Amino acid sequence: MRHSKEAIERAVAMMREGAVPLLEIAREFNVSTTTLRNWLRASDARLRVQLSARRVAAALSQEKFTRTSQRQRLLIHALEQSPSTIIVTDSEGKIVYANPKFVSTTGYRVEEVIGLTPRILKSGETSAEEYRRLWNTIKAGREWRGVFHNRRKDGSLYWERASISPVIDEKGRITHFMAIKEDITSFMEADAARRRIAAGFTAVFAALPLAVVVIDAQQKILMANPAAEALLDTPLPRGSPLAELNLRWLDQHGVALTLADHPVQQILTGKADAHTETLGAIPPTGGVRWVRCQCRRVTVPETQEVVALLALETISLGESAP
Repeated sequence: MRHSKEAIERAVAMMREGAVPLLEIAREFNVSTTTLRNWLRASDARLRVQLSARRVAAALSQEKFTRTSQRQRLLIHALEQSPSTIIVTDSEGKIVYANPKFVSTTGYRVEEVIGLTPRILKSGETSAEEYRRLWNTIKAGREWRGVFHNRRKDGSLYWERASISPVIDEKGRITHFMAIKEDITSFMEADAARRRIAAGFTAVFAALPLAVVVIDAQQKILMANPAAEALLDTPLPRGSPLAELNLRWLDQHGVALTLADHPVQQILTGKADAHTETLGAIPPTGGVRWVRCQCRRVTVPETQEVVALLALETISLGESAP
């Protein structure tokens, strides 16, 4: 699932505040904790680069220097050593400066692009409306942030996250625009691969003929396939506490079973790593569904969270006898 810039910023803000556990944030945004950490690292790197660029922009706007050598020293030390691509254009959008990272990222030499506009990098995937919003934002004196899928000189495509800000002189006039760009191709490709794998797993999980439910340590449903909802004749939405579902359980003798004695609880409390038992499930619509309940303890590799994997298979009354 592709997350919006606003969603990523909200998740990063929650991580910085530290009031909500990382696992809960991951569940809320339906991503892994690794993805959350990548978002935080990318945000931190972007903030560092933006802070450096703002200092440069402020110095360019407020400097009292008149000698070219002083301006060159400022640009060389603050811009050319940057790990991010930095482009400075005039007020009409024509490139007047590009740092070495621009050269290594795009394949264009600096002398090739001076006097041109960043349109040479367009791949055609960003809409004209988005470009209009960009220009309206920066011409109004505000910062614009977004993601481009651009094209290098050799024709290959790459992803970059960009921050574009106006440079304002002492009279309040916009004299230049500064773009700070971070190559996020590896991140985007890894994220796309993760989403493909997740989509494939979801499709396989949904197609399983066996009823399967995954339950976390708080006895909340993490996943449930359509076969489980059909067997139990009730919706099993993600995040729903098992105790709040309109389901009743019977042991193999037909005696009411509390959740404290349910195989799921035995697994989650560490009393067993695997357990198989015949149970009766009574859905909201009534009637007993006799099932072979196979429950297994599973540790999620990335988070080390312990969950219960519950597999249910319908059996006949004869099979349910002790």
